[in-house]
Amino acid sequence: MIRWIQSRNWSATALLAGFSLLFLGGIDLFLSDFSSIYISLIFSAAIFLAVRLPWVAIALVVSGSGAAVGLDIKPGANGLMIVLFLVVIAALASQPARFVALLASIVSGAAVLANAVFFSSRLLSSFGVFSYNANAQISIFVVGLIMIVSLNLLAWLLGRLLITRSQHVGTSFDRAVAERTQARLGLEVAEQNERFEIARDISELVIQRISATISIAEGGVYATKADPAAASRILEQAADSARSAHAELRRLFDMLNKLNQVNAAPPRIDDLDSLVIAFRELGYNISLKHDGERFEISEGAELAIYRIAFDALENVRNHAPFGTDVTVDFSWTNQGMQLLIKDNGTEVSNRGLSLEELAYTVEEDRKSLTESIRGAGITAMSERAGLYGGAIEATKVPGVGFTLSAIFPNLKDTATE
Repeated sequence: MIRWIQSRNWSATALLAGFSLLFLGGIDLFLSDFSSIYISLIFSAAIFLAVRLPWVAIALVVSGSGAAVGLDIKPGANGLMIVLFLVVIAALASQPARFVALLASIVSGAAVLANAVFFSSRLLSSFGVFSYNANAQISIFVVGLIMIVSLNLLAWLLGRLLITRSQHVGTSFDRAVAERTQARLGLEVAEQNERFEIARDISELVIQRISATISIAEGGVYATKADPAAASRILEQAADSARSAHAELRRLFDMLNKLNQVNAAPPRIDDLDSLVIAFRELGYNISLKHDGERFEISEGAELAIYRIAFDALENVRNHAPFGTDVTVDFSWTNQGMQLLIKDNGTEVSNRGLSLEELAYTVEEDRKSLTESIRGAGITAMSERAGLYGGAIEATKVPGVGFTLSAIFPNLKDTATE
């Protein structure tokens, strides 16, 4: 609500003021006399000006309470207008205005209560209190004052809570965006972390083995001068050093591919659940399911499949409107897997159009069947799928949306080597 008020400027407070006048003012008009509508008008004007002119709004609250006392109007639902006014001003006004508004609301409520209890001859009787003495008046005033102070403090704290939550916690939409951004950054960090670790270790090994080979070669130069027959032994030692370096590099490569505990764990297929939740919060009707018996695959293969699904969903977000239905289906077989991502973005975009505008031609059908969709994103997906014997097929269904299929016929063999 707070962000809605901030983004709509005058229109949001105008709607709040109009609602309070019609609903709360209408209740007072029904239960009291016609003069109560004047107080409701003043308090609704205070709500309308609470964001842009808070000091004027505070003055209106004080003057409205003074008018209620002067006209001897029974306290009623218009008191809730002050509560709504206090919520808005506590959330969006400056610090001095917030505290002055709280004090003015409490004092105004106390003044109206004191008039009803001590000075008016008819207001307590309108609430069903006909016989009372001085002690009863004091008791009623104390209880009423506690209720006024408590209600105003709660309204003020609610306003502070709403603005704090809006600025520092965020809405569900903000959290969805943060989740999607975190998923993308986690993917990039994981990939870069792998590259840097591999590059560093390979560099260290290469430097060590090259240093050893240089030492062997330098020693061989002097040895062959003294004994030419030593050349063959020197070459054998150099070859052994090169083979050793190759074996170390192979073991390092295998170790990196089997390592599970890394500084930034690469995203896996199971991490798509969080991504799906984030896209639902963004406004897409997305579902994820697995058919068939799932088998274990390597971390690299899971990363490649996750990235294909992530890029496909990003494409949906960039081109399809909110409210689009998206399905992410995994079909597992004994040896392979198919990832199918479908959306009805075109159908959602075309809702509300006439039949003539919705019509598509035979040429569009022919293109969807014969022409392949190309682009940098599709090329990158195809390259990732090709690492594990897979293929990407992207098609556009006229009048419906977009479909992407990633097929891995022999994933069990290629992703578990």
